[in-house]
Amino acid sequence: MLIVGGGPVGLTLAGELGWRGQSAMLVEERTAPTEHPKATLLGARSMELYRRWGIADAIFAAALPPEINYFITFSTRLAGHELHRITSPSIAETIERPPAAVAKYRELSWSPYYKTQIGQQALEPVLIDFVRRQPGVALRHGWRFLDAAEDGEGVTARLVEAATGREERVRARWLVACDGGGSAIRKSLGIGMNGRGRMRPNVSFHFESDEFLKVHDRGVGNLYFIFAPDSFGLFTAIDGRRRWAYQFYFLDPSRRTDALDPAEVLHRAVGRPFAFTLKGVQHWHHHQSVARSWRSRLDGDAPGRIFLAGDAAHRFAPTGGVGMNTGIGDAVDLGWKLDAVLKGWGGEALLESYERERKPIAVRNSVISANNSDKIDMVMDETPPEVEEDSPRGERVRADVARKIRWMARQFNSAGTHLGYRYVDSPVIVAETSPEPPDDPTQVVPSTWPGSRAPHAFMGADGSARGQSTLDWFGHGFVLLHAGDGAPARPLADALAARGAPARLQPLPPGLGPLYQMPYVLVRPDGHVAWRGEAPPTDPKGVADVVCGA
Repeated sequence: MLIVGGGPVGLTLAGELGWRGQSAMLVEERTAPTEHPKATLLGARSMELYRRWGIADAIFAAALPPEINYFITFSTRLAGHELHRITSPSIAETIERPPAAVAKYRELSWSPYYKTQIGQQALEPVLIDFVRRQPGVALRHGWRFLDAAEDGEGVTARLVEAATGREERVRARWLVACDGGGSAIRKSLGIGMNGRGRMRPNVSFHFESDEFLKVHDRGVGNLYFIFAPDSFGLFTAIDGRRRWAYQFYFLDPSRRTDALDPAEVLHRAVGRPFAFTLKGVQHWHHHQSVARSWRSRLDGDAPGRIFLAGDAAHRFAPTGGVGMNTGIGDAVDLGWKLDAVLKGWGGEALLESYERERKPIAVRNSVISANNSDKIDMVMDETPPEVEEDSPRGERVRADVARKIRWMARQFNSAGTHLGYRYVDSPVIVAETSPEPPDDPTQVVPSTWPGSRAPHAFMGADGSARGQSTLDWFGHGFVLLHAGDGAPARPLADALAARGAPARLQPLPPGLGPLYQMPYVLVRPDGHVAWRGEAPPTDPKGVADVVCGA
């Protein structure tokens, strides 16, 4: 397996394959983790997936300090008038779950995790450390992918060592392009993108400052929106101490972004001068784009051996924190399916299901993110200069802007976006005719409707995030949950075993019957429901064939 691109998606795919005992090579031109924070949020589902690897605590240790309150503020300028504030549980509250936090935040009932504020520059070292511990995975940092030729048996890729110019040819059964939004591999395959495409421009300033927290009274939060008309944008806490980022929004897409004075931009957004050290500047655009195809095709439209994942397959607006998380989901979905095929029990339909399952999720999530961006832009665009006046008129304007912000800010209740997606019309899931549960970006409706993420509930006395969850049942193979005596479920488990698929029976505790809805629920290695029934299937071999992609 050859993986091109060493960001979070490529590293997650390498880790997933290594964790499952497979070999892989990851090629990344960079020799160190990215310095610019870029993506800064891990959603609850991504944390659940990393929980299987045992690295949740390592991620928490690299994230914002656990005691920092998670809140989002909306201000004219950071040292100006505060317009609205949203509070969320801190990492410490998410882990320990004191009764007051559980009562206040319903999100804590849907997952062991909530939002984890961690920049890409802090996440990558955690993932690299895990991947390095997988004996079958080789990390080739400092190497650049040049090109590849594929045939019916595999892919021959040409690599070059950046420091020396030394070339090497590598043979792999599959190649996965995790090489970012400008993916050269996607372009070489002639795969276009659908969607709104490039939206408005932005400039991000990554800086360090010991004075930043002293020049305003907002406290230590994770996001600080600025609504002054000359400074629309967003400050993000990178470490909650010295490292920060500011996204300067350009609502007019025709405005140039290449001639800005960082000190002028940052001081204007704060409303006061402060000392800082600029660490980096990035010019970028919001996007809403999804690749037309996620897999190459050989002559005669036969399935090829090159897959797209992450930003190579979809590009997002960052409003919602879903882009990187969608890519992490891609990596896990593709990883367990490639493992199944390599071990001989997964059929071709399993690989074909990768695009069938993940592409609709990319469309869903990217549209949600673009819509979030539109709402923020609309409220900002309707904010007049009088919002800063210390006058009765200014108070009236601020009250009106705050009303609009409260309406717009419901998008930050995004648990349903991260946890509520499901795979519909998948060729490797046994569908049923019952109505699909609601798909609400703001909340989760726990369900075992086929294609859904199997629900979470804590078991035992430890109700902290480190306690045992139903999610801990799932990971390496199929799990057939059953109520009562497991004997009726045995034929389906035997049918999976006959195909070589790992499968085990798991008694369903009586108290969890209402949550899991049916007496028999078959859960895949990725934690999604593959089949369920009021009774065991009358054709267990047929069910096994479907879920294994035969």
